[in-house]
Amino acid sequence: MRTASVVLATNDPAVTDAVESVAAALGLRVGREVTAAGALLAWRTAAVLLVGADLAAALASEAPKRRPRVYLVGFDAADLASWSVPLGAEVIGLPHGVTWLSAVVGADSDEACPVVAVVGGSGGAGASTFAAGLALAASRSGVPCALVDADPLGGGLDLLLGAERTPGYRWPRLAGAYGEVGDVRDLLPAVAGVSVVAMGRGESEAAGPEAVQAVAASLCRHHGLVVLDCGRSPWPAARMLVRGARPALVVTGAGVRSVAATASVVRALDLVDAGVIVRGTPGVRVPPELVAETLELELWGAVPHDAALAAAAEAGELPRGRAAWRRAVDAIVARVLAEASDGD
Repeated sequence: MRTASVVLATNDPAVTDAVESVAAALGLRVGREVTAAGALLAWRTAAVLLVGADLAAALASEAPKRRPRVYLVGFDAADLASWSVPLGAEVIGLPHGVTWLSAVVGADSDEACPVVAVVGGSGGAGASTFAAGLALAASRSGVPCALVDADPLGGGLDLLLGAERTPGYRWPRLAGAYGEVGDVRDLLPAVAGVSVVAMGRGESEAAGPEAVQAVAASLCRHHGLVVLDCGRSPWPAARMLVRGARPALVVTGAGVRSVAATASVVRALDLVDAGVIVRGTPGVRVPPELVAETLELELWGAVPHDAALAAAAEAGELPRGRAAWRRAVDAIVARVLAEASDGD
């Protein structure tokens, strides 16, 4: 069996059986901790930590430093919810959340591709353009890539790509997805080799968390990279993907108000260990390193201001940017793929 860096911390037989059944179906092995001391150790070392209600109180009493990819798992969602805020963890209620649980456990398997969540730190930061640029850069380098719209207030990512009339499924047509979904690439609009899952427009059924997880898992199985365009307030159904992304990248301008707004977004979304991308701002000469230090985030890169990108968006053209912008985005994609490879 393949191994995964997933640890289950509980002494509850029912929860243990449920999690191990999911792991077995995926051909994975889940580590076990049955004491609070073991759970605290796993908090520091496990890539993914699943915590049962029986150990949640003891773990919360230690006030461990916030970290991503911690999930409370059990059959009493209300009981688990009381520990969600103290631990900064999502709640996976069973049995209804078994699809989500499968996606969480399987996301750390050898076959999982990197998922990058791009979050806008402030209005006009250019997060959607940057997310599209990442996907296009990956495709140019020969990496099959999917670009997923996770911003219901963004107006539709296909508009940015000039693909609003390109035939294919949008999120409303995928709202019924459940469980293990087959290859959806042939159903989706493709732009410059990138598979695109865009928001619908008008009155239509919104996809729920189960559908989002199912579609995301399918995309990961058939692509080398998945990029989430999250805007400033990610779609509630997709927030679990944002928390599990490796990495989450926050795009900010270098101006004072942009940095202040970005700090608020980072706190509101609890973006632990996120990286920051600093976009050049005309007339502002604050070093990107100082922006990252102020936000207490790791600097993942800086991209120059490029007026050609705004013009391309208005004309419905692909956001290719000028050479300097493309070089900066190419370097960030290369780092994402290199770190994913190092983690295998």
